[in-house]
Parts: sequence; structure tokens; C-alpha cells
Amino acid sequence: MLLALHNTFVIILQRTKRTRPPGAKTMTAFNETFEKLTALQKEGLEPVRQFHGMAVEAFEQVARKNYAFFGDVLEFAVAQAKLTIDVREPKALFDQQVASTKEFAELVTKRATEYVELGKSLQETTSDLIDKDFVEPVKKAAAASAKKAA
Repeated sequence: MLLALHNTFVIILQRTKRTRPPGAKTMTAFNETFEKLTALQKEGLEPVRQFHGMAVEAFEQVARKNYAFFGDVLEFAVAQAKLTIDVREPKALFDQQVASTKEFAELVTKRATEYVELGKSLQETTSDLIDKDFVEPVKKAAAASAKKAA
């Protein structure tokens, strides 16, 4: 990263030397170059900032889903443990365990569907960001290079 910044700075310095009007002061040219470099860095890092924001949101959503799921697991485990205390008849215990397990399985299926929907949503968001921030600029740069070459 540091090497890339250095190389960018050197390129900008070289360009500035070529376009600097005669008699221009070096410090003024340096300040202009530094401002150009700062603007270039902001522009270059903007997609990274957007991806970071999306990643933080994704982390939060997945963490909240996990928190809810493990809350369900805890509730199920406690309910199963309490059944052995509350129900004395083996047949009734078995029937209630089967019923609560079926209920829990339905809840797990619902949670799995929520995870799939979240994954699809995150995939769409990521795909849109990649297209906007990486694919389109590369296409524009390729078109500009082709135009210069022609």
C-alpha cells in the first residue's frame, strides 16, 4: 500500500513538472501535487469505505440472527430439561418431547430460511457495489486506453 502511494506520488510529481508554468515556485507545485494526491486517495478509497460499511452491516445482521437462533436453542434445551421434572409418566414425557422437538424443528427451518434470504440480500448488495465501483471504472479505463491507442 505504501509503495503504491509512493509510486502514485512520483507519477503526479512527474506530471506536475511537465505541466508547471515557467517561473512557478516549487513549493506551489508541491502543494498542488499534494492536493491532487489527497483527492486521488479519497477517490480511490471511497469504494473500500463503502465495502467496509456493507461488511459492518452484514456482520451485525448475521450476529443478530445467530443471537436469535442460539436463544431458540437455549429455550428448547431448558424446556426439554424441565419436561423431565414436570412430567412423571414416560409415555406423556415422550409425547411432549416429540411435540416440542417438532416445534423446534419448524423454528429451525424458519431460521434457515431467514439466513438464506439474508445471504441473497447481501449477495445483491455486494454485486451492485462491485459493478459500480470496480467493473464500470475498469471498462471506462479500458475504453479510454483504446481511444488513446487509436
